[in-house]
Amino acid sequence: MIKKPTLWAAASALAIVASGQAIAQEQDDTTEAKRLEQVTVTAVKREQDLNDVPVAVTAFTSDMRQELGLDSLSDFARFTPSLTFSSGDDRVFVRGVGRQTNTNGSDPGIATYADGIYDSATSAVSKSDFFVERVEVLRGPQGTLYGRNSIGGAINVISKRPTDELTAEARLGIGNYQMSEIEAAVSGPLSDKVRAKLGASFRNQEDGYYKNVAGGPSEGGANETSYAELQLDMDLTENFSLWLKGDYLDVSMRNRNTNSESPYDYFPFPSGYLTPGNAFGYLMPGYTQAGSSTTNPGVNDIRKFNANTPTQSNIDGNYGFSAIATWSLPTIDVKYLGGYRTFDYNSIRDDDGTDMLSYEYPLDPANFAAGEVMTGGPNCAWLLANVGPVCSAATVNPSRAFGYVEDRKYWSHELTAQSNTDSDLWWIAGIYSYEEDAHQESHFGNAAQPQMLAPLAAPANPSGDYVTAISDLTTKSYAVFGQFDYSVNDTVTLTGGLRYSKDKKEGSEQLRVLGFGIVDGFSLGGSGSLAPVLDLTAALVSYLDAPGVASAVTIDPATGLARRELEHDWSAVSGVAGIQWQPTEDTNYFFRYSRGYKSGGFNAGGISQFPLTDKELLDAFEIGAKKSFGADLQLNATYYYYNYDGLQVPLDVVENGVRLTRFFNIEDSRAQGLELEAVWTPMDHLRVLGSYAYNDSEVRSACCFVDIADPLGLQPGAQPVGPVDANGNRTQNLKGQMLPRTVPHKLGLNVSYDIPLGAKGDLTLSGNYSWQDDTYHGIFNRSYTETPAFDQVDLVAMWTSPTDRYRVVGYVKNVFDEQGYEGATGTLMVVPPGDVSKTLYLTPPRVFGVQLQVSF
Repeated sequence: MIKKPTLWAAASALAIVASGQAIAQEQDDTTEAKRLEQVTVTAVKREQDLNDVPVAVTAFTSDMRQELGLDSLSDFARFTPSLTFSSGDDRVFVRGVGRQTNTNGSDPGIATYADGIYDSATSAVSKSDFFVERVEVLRGPQGTLYGRNSIGGAINVISKRPTDELTAEARLGIGNYQMSEIEAAVSGPLSDKVRAKLGASFRNQEDGYYKNVAGGPSEGGANETSYAELQLDMDLTENFSLWLKGDYLDVSMRNRNTNSESPYDYFPFPSGYLTPGNAFGYLMPGYTQAGSSTTNPGVNDIRKFNANTPTQSNIDGNYGFSAIATWSLPTIDVKYLGGYRTFDYNSIRDDDGTDMLSYEYPLDPANFAAGEVMTGGPNCAWLLANVGPVCSAATVNPSRAFGYVEDRKYWSHELTAQSNTDSDLWWIAGIYSYEEDAHQESHFGNAAQPQMLAPLAAPANPSGDYVTAISDLTTKSYAVFGQFDYSVNDTVTLTGGLRYSKDKKEGSEQLRVLGFGIVDGFSLGGSGSLAPVLDLTAALVSYLDAPGVASAVTIDPATGLARRELEHDWSAVSGVAGIQWQPTEDTNYFFRYSRGYKSGGFNAGGISQFPLTDKELLDAFEIGAKKSFGADLQLNATYYYYNYDGLQVPLDVVENGVRLTRFFNIEDSRAQGLELEAVWTPMDHLRVLGSYAYNDSEVRSACCFVDIADPLGLQPGAQPVGPVDANGNRTQNLKGQMLPRTVPHKLGLNVSYDIPLGAKGDLTLSGNYSWQDDTYHGIFNRSYTETPAFDQVDLVAMWTSPTDRYRVVGYVKNVFDEQGYEGATGTLMVVPPGDVSKTLYLTPPRVFGVQLQVSF
């Protein structure tokens, strides 16, 4: 429930900021103290001081990242109010708004921009500060100036640009887990009008954070990454400039981020399985395995796993091109921002959590009872009695693997005109277009089972997949927008803006589903070695017409893949209206209403009855204050209230014994929160940074849905509605549930101290503390979707030479090796009945290293 006392907390926090003049008068105006850094941001498409912008925004400069040891989006989340990130599934959330699935046809809820150009991936955000000047995190809908997929916020990454003078720099680093890295760049003028920068990096980590007790390679964090970029910054004429950038990324990694903390399910066919269970084999005599463990090692040590299929992922051919052209006229600037990117991603991982290789599936004793006859399939008893000894127990080779392929390319274009004069009215107007081609494949495979390759009376299955899901979609998005700031007088500014967006998605989806031993009359216990693999595709796909479906279903006789076309479009008007009051140069109060929009989408690849989801709309109300108390203290506070309509949520359902995913829109939700940020320099050379966020959310209306991990609604907290249906499911009411990944309380704290060493340079000592509250990661707020509260301590020491030519940085992250969490999911277990297996998304353990930086 949304709690009214938080309104008093918000009012109190804003009152503290408003009363800051009294505090400021008590500050000593010492000239030697660390002063508040003036950070310039482009959050509203023009350069402004961070504390003058009427938007809740957190900015990380490259110097700040060095002092705090922030390397990734996960690190930024620890010190940005209301921001969360899960590296395991690459999902960003701000104030509980984000992306609930990576399925093709769905969109992010937090927009990522690289140098002002939309980027559908998040990799640019975690790029090294060696290449990045600043990262800006804008909280709340940015529905006018950023538009596409910014319903929850936007992240803008600003590159370090070419320098006016010839410079060169390099970094060398080593760390535990056999990590080594090198970065180098050279920058400077090619002529009086052209500047260039060439940079590259290579990083290698041999060892992972997780140990495979079956003897395979360690996983998690292990990677080999190569990156290169080239920039050209040109002043072609007195009033026309052009900036170009090309970059390339290649990554090979063993990127495990999850592990199960629950015992194995030893049932012959665990919930949702289309092939025999793996752990069941440990109960059978004569089984073979890759290692020696017969229980899940993650129960006792979450950093250990048991698998015979190593995780391996690769990003190939990831290259992009960006361009910004600016034509400065006497009263306006005309600007073009364009970008193109393409990449191929492929991954394979173990999908059963065991090292089981083979076992004999026992024949069902009931088949040999007197009078048993064959019904529907080659029953062993009938065959032995009428044909002879042609039937025996089936050999099961249960190794299950999940393979994923994603090929994506996209183009982004934006043309704007904005005022550049110092007048009471500032305005911007623009047009935007975006196009993306995305190909996605999901392969749930069991190629080790010979029968999987040759289904009964069906096309061959050379991949050995029991589920193959493929989709190809083209997305086209167009928008027109405009925004203005009007200064009523010296202290009051009004803001207004509108954006019209139209999105269209079209393409195809393909699906094939096979089952081994799950159909009555063809079971392994009854048919033994003669049990066939059956093609279930025709029985499971939906042939019904529905919104978004653009063709009838056809099944390819050569591949067995069912196929149909998808097509739909969505549109919306989003915008902003606000008032800003700046009674003094160091005081900024603002009220802001904004409407966010995210396109609808498809659950592409399932050929389900209802593949389409409607758009999301969010009405946000924010009141904020930013206050400087002299040169020693800065306090920022924001209170927000959200009215959220149409949250897109993927939920699993079971139909005819098979688990499938469906997309749903949650009708009505609410959220509110309070965010505080502070920078304080209480004494010479000492600086304290702090951030805190309180977030609360509630589903107001959503009924009725099935929790596949608790299909009968028996777990504590369940709200079952109605009787059990034919599929053995009982729907639940979601009213009162907190939105996924809404962190109730989150705290970040940094303390840094500069020690002048005179002729020997300067030493900076920095320490971080971050804490995150218990958090639900599923729309069903249950123990198996909840991660416990956790904290982390980091230490950084940085020595800089007197001329800034050399710098040495030493760091220890997660000093006390605490376990942190980014997500949790649950899976129904058959044995023990009703229990739920819990899988956790984990943060890295303790890591440490040293880095040498040299500038020329």
